[in-house]
Amino acid sequence: MPFTAPDCPAVKGFIETSFVDWKGHLASVLFLGGCNFRCPFCHNRDLVLNPGGLEDVPIEYVVATIRKYRAQWIDNIVVTGGEPTIHMNLFGLIGLLKSEGMSIKLDTNGSNPSVVKGLFNDGLIDCIAMDVKGPLDRYSRWCGLNVNERKVRESIEFIMECGIDYHFRMTVVPFLHREEDVYTVAAELQGAKDLIIQTFRPDVTLNPAFSRIKPFSADKMTEIRANVSDIMSKGKTGEQERSPRLGTVGSEHDQENLYQ
Repeated sequence: MPFTAPDCPAVKGFIETSFVDWKGHLASVLFLGGCNFRCPFCHNRDLVLNPGGLEDVPIEYVVATIRKYRAQWIDNIVVTGGEPTIHMNLFGLIGLLKSEGMSIKLDTNGSNPSVVKGLFNDGLIDCIAMDVKGPLDRYSRWCGLNVNERKVRESIEFIMECGIDYHFRMTVVPFLHREEDVYTVAAELQGAKDLIIQTFRPDVTLNPAFSRIKPFSADKMTEIRANVSDIMSKGKTGEQERSPRLGTVGSEHDQENLYQ
């Protein structure tokens, strides 16, 4: 089939095959540059701060590759970033991928619910993964700049009700997040299908100060995940959520020093 490239955002990275970016699926992964958040712990620093300095991956190459792998039973692709929904020509890109027979998982920060709704209404996405940065009443703290909390709430509510596959994710950053913040998020998302708790990666961070933070131990993360699972399951059964026993994560003074 001859190929004519539509108007679509520049592709800044492309992984041909991945076992980890769409749970239960072998998928390709496509990275778009730019983001409207400045989360200090973000590990895609160059995609966020300097997308123009990254080489473009030709869309013709992406299409040729997914056609090749379609014959080997890879028919899933993750569109991630950065933040994909800041690109209004995202519809053209995902429409192209859909026309190639691909199922689409969208990664988003939830800041543009109208775009998420539009993609859903046009039948362009099959799964949504939304990163929830922290408790909603202090959302700008986690995002590095002022954020419209109402839009984030709107995205969460839509994702939970839209009927396609989804999950929420939260990256736990010692000193930025207190342990109780994680459980507050779990309580806010009660009734959701899933909340994946991710370990902070300090190797490359948007704010260099965060590269000095030591992630929680594996045992501590196991404890936090178990407590989150308990909170989420109580929401599904209608039981009253009770706060788990909290450990020490870091003082407010420690948290503020990270920004200096």
